[in-house]
Formats: sequence, C-alpha cells, structure tokens
Amino acid sequence: RTLILTTICASALALPAPAGPLFSTLPFAFDTAGGRLPKDVMPIDYTIDLTPNIETMSIAGHETVLLQFRSATALVQFNSLNQKLADVRLDGRAVKAVASDDEKQLTTVTLMAPAAPGRHTLTFSYTGKIEEKPYGLFLQHYIDPKGAKGVMLTTQMESIYARRMFPCWDEPAFRATFQLRATVPAAWKSVANMPEIKRSVRGKLATTTFARTPKMPSYLVEYTAGDLAAINAKAGAVSLGVWAVRGQEHNGQTALTNAQQILTDYNDYFGIPYPLPKLDSIAIPGGFAGAMENWGAITYTESVLLLTPGSTVGDRQEVYSVQAHEMAHQWFGDLVTMGWWDDIWLNESFASWMAAKQTDRRNPDWHWWLGQDADKEDAMSADAIAGSHAIQQHVADENLVDNTFDPQITYSKGQAILRMFEAYLGPDIFRDGVRRHMKAHAYSNATSADLWKSLSQASGRDIAAIAADWTEQPGFPLVSVASHCDAQGARTIELSQHRFMQSGPSGEASAWHIPLQVRSGARAAATSLLLNKGEQHLAAGRCDEPLSVDAAALGYYRVSYDTATLSIITKHFGELIEGDRVALLDDQWALASSAQAPLASYLALIPAMGTDLIPRAWEQIADALEIVEYAERGTAGHDALAGYARGLLQPAFEQLGWDARATETPDLRRLRRVVIGDLGAWGDPAVIAEARKRFAAFVADHHAIAPDDQGMILGIVARYADAPAFEQLHAIAKAAADQAELSRYYAALMRVGDPELANRAAQIALSPEIPPQAESQRLRLVFELAGEHQQLAWKTFTTNAEHLLAAEPMSASLVAAQYTPQVFWSGVPLGEVEDWARAQVPKNMSPVVDRGMESARYRLARKATLVREADAYLAGRH
Repeated sequence: RTLILTTICASALALPAPAGPLFSTLPFAFDTAGGRLPKDVMPIDYTIDLTPNIETMSIAGHETVLLQFRSATALVQFNSLNQKLADVRLDGRAVKAVASDDEKQLTTVTLMAPAAPGRHTLTFSYTGKIEEKPYGLFLQHYIDPKGAKGVMLTTQMESIYARRMFPCWDEPAFRATFQLRATVPAAWKSVANMPEIKRSVRGKLATTTFARTPKMPSYLVEYTAGDLAAINAKAGAVSLGVWAVRGQEHNGQTALTNAQQILTDYNDYFGIPYPLPKLDSIAIPGGFAGAMENWGAITYTESVLLLTPGSTVGDRQEVYSVQAHEMAHQWFGDLVTMGWWDDIWLNESFASWMAAKQTDRRNPDWHWWLGQDADKEDAMSADAIAGSHAIQQHVADENLVDNTFDPQITYSKGQAILRMFEAYLGPDIFRDGVRRHMKAHAYSNATSADLWKSLSQASGRDIAAIAADWTEQPGFPLVSVASHCDAQGARTIELSQHRFMQSGPSGEASAWHIPLQVRSGARAAATSLLLNKGEQHLAAGRCDEPLSVDAAALGYYRVSYDTATLSIITKHFGELIEGDRVALLDDQWALASSAQAPLASYLALIPAMGTDLIPRAWEQIADALEIVEYAERGTAGHDALAGYARGLLQPAFEQLGWDARATETPDLRRLRRVVIGDLGAWGDPAVIAEARKRFAAFVADHHAIAPDDQGMILGIVARYADAPAFEQLHAIAKAAADQAELSRYYAALMRVGDPELANRAAQIALSPEIPPQAESQRLRLVFELAGEHQQLAWKTFTTNAEHLLAAEPMSASLVAAQYTPQVFWSGVPLGEVEDWARAQVPKNMSPVVDRGMESARYRLARKATLVREADAYLAGRH
C-alpha cells in the first residue's frame, strides 16, 4: 500500500500501543495470532457470486465457504458489515439462528448441534451495499478527458474492508483461496486477482468467472469493473496488463515496460518466481490516494500509473518507484503476510526499501538513494519527539489499524533501518536471509521474529538482539564523538550515545546496538562497527584528517562531533564524498535547529561546499534556509537574512543557469528548480523578471516551458501576481489537460501573495471546477494556501473541514488530529488549533493530538531560536 498524502508536513501517526502482547515478538503461530475471531473454525475456500447494482447502490450475493472445524462447535463467527444473510445452511441443512451485529462487525451462526471436527460447507445468500468512499466495493465517479461523466466499480479491502463486500474471516491469519464471479453491464470489462476463465452474456448483463486464487488473506481480494481497456505484455510466462478508462490505456505504456523489468528482477532477488499467471495494474481515476498491492491486480490512483505529455520527469520517477513498491508487496505482504497488524511494517518497510533499491539499480542517473535521504530526514524529524512510537505497535482494536500506516515511521524509518542492516551484514548475506524467509513462510504468515531468525541463519549473527532496539522502542540515538590525539597525531575516538530529541537532551535511558560506518580520511574505505550500549573507543586515522561516523549517510542516527573534530571536518568539507557531506549537513542542521549546536556551525558548511553541485546536499541547504527565512518573516532582520540566503545560493545558480543541458541528470535538473524557486521566493529581482518573461511566452504557447519547470515558474509568478496575471494563471489551470497538469497549475495558484487574490484562490479550491476524481486535491490546495495566508487557510479549512476531509476518509482523523497543528502553527493561536483538533476526533485519539501539538510548539520554539541566532550571526559578519 502506497500512501500519497495531501498534507504538506507529517509526523508519527499511530496511537500508543495499548497494554497487551506484541504478537510480533514470537514466531508466527496461527493459534496465538492476533484478532477477535475464534480459531476453532477457519475458511479453506470461498466461492463468491456478486451482482452489484449501481442504480440502487446495492449488492446481491451468494457465498459458499469450505470450512475446517478444528474442534467440535455449534458456533461459527465471522466478519460482516451492512449485510443481511438469508438461507444460511451448513452442509445443506438449515441452521438454528443467524445474528449479524454491524456495531461489532460480526455475524454469529448457531448450528442445530455441534459440528464434528473436519471439513464442512457453509452457504448463504446476502444483500449488501456499494460504498461511496474507498471501503470494500465502491463506486468511483470521474470525468474523462473529453468531458464526459463516467462511473466504475473498484475495491479497497485493506485493512478491514473486505467484510463490506462479502462476509468473511477478515483477519490476515485466515488465509484461504477465493473464486469470484461477478455480473455487471455487458459493455463493461471486469478485472480481478486471477485471469478470467468464463464470460457469459445475457441481454444487457454479463457474468465473468475468474480462476481460483492461491491461499491469501481477505484484504488482498480485488475486483474492478467499468468502461476499461488494457495494453498487454509478457514477462516470461506471466501476462502483464495495464488497465485504464477506455481511451487512456496507451498512457500506461511506460508502466507496462517498468513492470516487465521489475518483475524479472524481483524473481531473481526473492528466489521464488512470481507465482500467479498474470499481474494487472489498474488505473483508478481518483477515489483514493496511492496504490494497493492486491495480489495479481494492483490498483493505483491514475496519476501514479499513467503518464501523459504533461507529465514531468518527477512523475515518471514516482510511477517507477510506486510500481516497485507495490510489486515488492507481491512477495512481502502477499506471498508472505504479517501474522497480525502489529507487524504491518514487515509489509510496508520492506516494500519501501526494496522499491528504493530497485529504482536506484535500474536508474543510476537518478541517484535515488541519496534522494531518499530526504525521506529519512522526515522520519527522523517525526521520531525526535517525546510522543513518537516504535515501528512495531500492538494493535488491540482492529478499527484503529489504519492509524498504523504511518508514512514516516512504518514506511520511511523502516526503510532506513533495513538499509542500515543491509550495509552491516552485506548485500549478499542480507539477500540470502530474505530468500530464506520467503521460502520458509510462502503462502503463510510471519512475524518480525521469523525474519530475524532467517537473517540470523544467513549471517551467523544474533540479528534479533540488534534489531529489537530499532523496532520495539521509539526514537533513535545521537552518537557523540570525542577525539583524542597522541604525540604522533594518531586519533582515537570515544563514542557514546543517548536518545536524540528535537527539544534538547533527554534523560531517557534508551540505548541501541548501532551499526556504524566509520571513515577516516576524505576518500578512504569505511569500516563497519557495531556500537554497543556502553562507551567504546576506536582508532580512527589521524587527527588532521576529516572523519565521518555515518559514512555515506547509511545510518539512522545523528552524530555530534567535538569542536576540534568538527573544525577539521569543516576545513576539508569540500573533499568529502557526496554521502558524507549529506550526513554532516543533516546532523549539524538537526543539532542547530534544536539548539544543541550553534547555527553558525551549520552555516559554515555552506561556503565549504565550493563549486560542487551535489543535488541532495544543496537541496538540504535550501530546505534549511527556507526554514530560517520563514522564521524571519515579519521581523526586522528578514531582509538581511533573505539577502544573505540569496547570496549563499547564487554560486549554485550561476553554475546551473535557467536552462537544462542534455547531459544533466534528473536530480541536477530538480536542484535548478529548487534554487530558482527559492531565489524567486526570497525576492531576487532578476529571477522574478525572468520568470515573468517566460510565463508570457507560456501563455502564448504552452510548449514554451517544459512540464518539469512549469510549477516553479508559475509559482514565482503567482507569488507576485496582480489581478490580470492571476486570471491568466487561473485560465491555464481550468484548461488543464490531465491530472498532472491540474495538480501543478492549481497548486501554483495557491501561492499567490496578494491577500485579495488569495481570497479568490480559496474560493477556487472549493469550486466545482475541480473534477470528482481530483476531490482529494482540495485539501492539498487549502494547505498550500496556508504557506502564505495562515488565517485565510485556517478559516477556509475549518469552515469546510467535513467536505475537505471526506475525500480521504482513511486518514481524515489523522489529518484533523495531527497534521492540522503542524500546518497552522505559525499564524493561528495554538490554543484555538488544539481546541478545534480535539473536538474533531474521539478521546482515544488524544495522544495523536498531543503529538501534533508537540510538533507545533517545537516549530514555534525553533522559530525564536533561529531568529535570535541568525540575527546575531549576520550582525557578527558585519
């Protein structure tokens, strides 16, 4: 499952672990797996017959379930919601009673007498409902590129929504086979997990029967139907398809080619070939943000699968990486499924790590791993608060499962620690461990303990003892380095650790086994070292050489060097390899922005970059300067700071210029957009003038600006736009040819600086001109508006919150509770924000509100610190 959230800042999302067992700390066993359902009856096979009626928004169904009674019982209990069962029979005989409880989402069947252990067949008819939001089987409205309205049916079963389409044992440990038969309009095409084996037409309706699936959990069942068309290819014996609304399927050609490559590589890496006969990728026009790894039939919101002439290089990169994530799930998640939701990280972290590894391997000029440093920093920011949570969380209430799909911790932190473990063990040994895990648990379930066992067997090391520190406790360490030099200049370093907190040093006793990568000298090979929980000493080259204790930025920890060592590193900063420079910039900025080091210690690194255009390093610098400039807004020191910041970026801009060169890599082109965008935002008159000149050419000819540069240039123009320029931008947005252009153009509108025009932008964000498939864009647009107009965006958001949040129902409570304080911290009284957030969510989400408020208060404190230190630094320079 890929989450593409519309919010502009995020942090840890999940609720604190309730008291109770962590099912992931022991090897998987069916009898002790988490869940509410009794384990004495388990499904073996489902045959499901569906007839959806979009006129009445109802489902008529019939179900046959082959069951294994593990002990004699007269009660059969399973999940259901909004369904009425009829003619319920066991082995053809009527049952004593059937009770469905929608509040508990359970149906209990009472038999006439206890059924003996062994196999029995449960049959029933039922009626249910088609959903209007992405739960179970739902109806998605859209407007096609020609302006015609359309609808289609599709599914979203994860986490606990299969029960909304058909009664079932809706917990991951209950794996079974599924055969689906569906009756829909004959003009429609149908897609499901397995290939079609029969289709019969009766008048205006057609019934399609699909082959039986392998054993899998209910949350992976998929069904889509509508006016669809596909393009196809082969990867070995596997049939690949990309499906889309008819007329748009050709936009999936890049995705189809990607899928061929990725599937071939994954067959090799995992050591078990993809086991289904086909793998379809289905573009859904809106409805949900992201993608879902249904086995054999992955669904994607169309903007992360289809590419159009208006798509950017960034769009192409996102398509590849999201495909690589979802296809990794075909093994990690589908072939081997977590035993209970405590271990959702086993699905998501591994898919994220594997996707990054694959994307980097096949697209070396994208420099993907260095770019992923931004996601790691986002995770570390979320993980540096007191209210953070461990990767592994006990899920006692299945209704709160969606809160564990945390982009920063479950996805990005998990990805980062897996990369750190891979570097520690070596890629070949790590792959051997993954293959052992796949082979041992194929078509079954597993826990974290099972994975650690496989990696330990492959490496001969006790991985569980190391890994538990990173998955079972929140936060991460700050490694402190103190250097000692002997008479000959040889250096010994003393290493110690404590938990890093953005609010300052913590008295917590947390400690980690830390896989360090230590490099002494600018280009020497790194040494792998496991830092135990006490202090350690290590010989580390000469005292006149630079030092990196997070070589190549492979670690998920911060490093603080003593003053003398930092001075040497700064002196030689321009000689360091790219990853070492990025690691030091990340760490020194984190220390400075949390008042644990002087801001000057970070700023001194920027001129030491020299003329080297390392994209991730310069992007990190730009990000930091953006935060300082935003903090200075409205203060007497703002203009001086903005001028200083422009001066720091000017050398990079002079090398980059306005126009890309044919030999440039995508990350270098992205850096150009970052630098020019910041110079424009910080008032560089030449940049603003050139942006306006290029915009004038774009108005006359939309080919005058490449798609990749449009957002940057239009954003600068919008910031300084008068009414005529704003209306030109608005006309361009209304004429957007596809989702990619729509997102780009409307986002630029929200960056307008003029307050009156900002009011107009707010009205546009809520207007009917946003099509139904882009409904989730509205929230993003309002939050984009908050960058320049906090009070206006706050009023717009709170007045229309129910409508705006309804577009993303699975994350609505999290947005209200946590993201809202993080967005509106700078221009709305925090007491007002907190009162509003607490009124929107149930009391059991109070810790999530606490988390959001902690982040908001930190941002306010950071603002004061940065203004004070930046002003003093600039005064000292003069």
